[in-house]
Amino acid sequence: MNIQEQVLEGLKKVVNGKEVSLESNLKELGLDSLDVVDMLMDLEEKFGIEFENDEMMAFTVVKDIVSAIENKTK
Repeated sequence: MNIQEQVLEGLKKVVNGKEVSLESNLKELGLDSLDVVDMLMDLEEKFGIEFENDEMMAFTVVKDIVSAIENKTK
């Protein structure tokens, strides 16, 4: 499973059946800041990376998260 698929699968578990795509807005999915931080911490552990706080707060759509992980794992 690639990074994109892993992020989408992880999000689908958190948003309880809502449709999730790369263009999905995190707030529109019903995620509050705590949900996003928890999810990002799981992704950090899974991929062996670390997000800066500023970086985490700048994520607005799913594609932002996928791009950041891809850049950190190159």
